[in-house]
Amino acid sequence: MGMVAKGLLTGFVIVLPGMSGGTMLLLLGLYEKLMRDLSRLRIWSWIPFALGAAGGILLSGWAFAWLFETYSSIVAAFLLGSILASIKSVLGENYRPSFRRVAVFLIGLAIGVILAGTPISVVESAARPNLALLLIGGALASATMILPGVPGSSVLIIMGIYDNMMQALADLDWVTMGIFIVGAAIGIFGLANALDNIYSRYRATISWLFSGLILGAGRMLVPASFDTPGLLIIAAVTGFALVWWWGSK
Repeated sequence: MGMVAKGLLTGFVIVLPGMSGGTMLLLLGLYEKLMRDLSRLRIWSWIPFALGAAGGILLSGWAFAWLFETYSSIVAAFLLGSILASIKSVLGENYRPSFRRVAVFLIGLAIGVILAGTPISVVESAARPNLALLLIGGALASATMILPGVPGSSVLIIMGIYDNMMQALADLDWVTMGIFIVGAAIGIFGLANALDNIYSRYRATISWLFSGLILGAGRMLVPASFDTPGLLIIAAVTGFALVWWWGSK
């Protein structure tokens, strides 16, 4: 598989909540080389991969934006199942509880609930997030996205801008996407290496904190309508099973 194709697959996957770009890079055998090249700013050989990833992100974002608008409650249920299952891969081998881990988890849970806004949806009238939020969101999402087991898109859900970015991708809103890309570049080149070192050193504590954040922010994905409970349950279970299986890879 060529670098463009690998980038396309990675870009398509990382848009989905619960899916870790770092895990995808590991499966493709690219993770160690990427981290090594990023630390040395050797990026030219990664341009085909980046172009493929950009195409995958646009394609996946467009598809999900359309699904949001057409089947909002069903997609919300699917995404809720997805991010709940992602906790398994976030915790990884650090699943055993302790007083410190549970305390950190509860702190993350409280922060996630506080930060979570209205139920997620993609609407054309959605206001563009402010400049700082887009920059910070891009930096944090891109930096965490390349950590194995950590779903970077869940950062956008926690920050309440996932739906805005899906709509920006669907509408080809280059202003919103451009600001986000600047933040993403800052995250990849300025934070990724440092965050990788911090994450490796405090993996257990950060994993439990992030799991709490994900669970707390999950209330944004509770479907706004329960007119078709059977379909909602099927969608949630499908999302849960897909990400649970993905996390076992």
